Amino acid sequence: MSEKTLLITGSNRGAGYGIAKYFYDQGYKILSLNRSLKNEAWLGEMECDLSQPAQVINICRDLVKESIHIDVCILNAAIRKLSFIEDMYYKDWEDSIATNYSANFYLLQSLLPIFKRSKTYIIVMGSHAATHYFEGGVAYCSTKAALKALVEVFIQETRDFGIRTTLINAGAINNRPKGNDDKKLQPESIGKCIFSIVNSNTDVLLGEIEIRPSIPIKSADKGISKLQYV
Repeated sequence: MSEKTLLITGSNRGAGYGIAKYFYDQGYKILSLNRSLKNEAWLGEMECDLSQPAQVINICRDLVKESIHIDVCILNAAIRKLSFIEDMYYKDWEDSIATNYSANFYLLQSLLPIFKRSKTYIIVMGSHAATHYFEGGVAYCSTKAALKALVEVFIQETRDFGIRTTLINAGAINNRPKGNDDKKLQPESIGKCIFSIVNSNTDVLLGEIEIRPSIPIKSADKGISKLQYV
């Protein structure tokens, strides 16, 4: 059996790193699009700032020209700019839309020739923030909510090509130490879960999946901490 390839965005830390490592341990070749490089050879990093459309489109065109085969593509990268609406900097709003939403559109569109040829399984990492809104989360909640529409339209337009796409709405992930880390979803657990999804029966399309921590965290009154007890 030939080596399979995973293309992932944002694999330099947190959930992205855990997902990439799990797939690598299962024998996958890893290709990563990262803004900040981890500089670990196995990650197969290509430097790309997802907030810059030209960079995203150009690197995708290069990949298409190389006629590579991509078995799994995981669109994971995101930024989290938290601010009340009246205080939000325009640049933080624009960068959030560019990185969390528009970049996913450009990747899905530009890599479609590869996806069609490879019958790629695509995972788009959403968030509970898409449906569980909180104060200070206007940029993060809005961009994560928009992914649902993007993924659903993409599914309808591409499923005839044998492309399967799943939106994963995850709860609190242990990306950075911030307390209650043992009660959050662990990056390696996310990787294992996604691996089982992409290896599900080919006659099954899992359009949208919600993943929650199994151990609840005490309710918070406001802010992004609300997501930790969903």
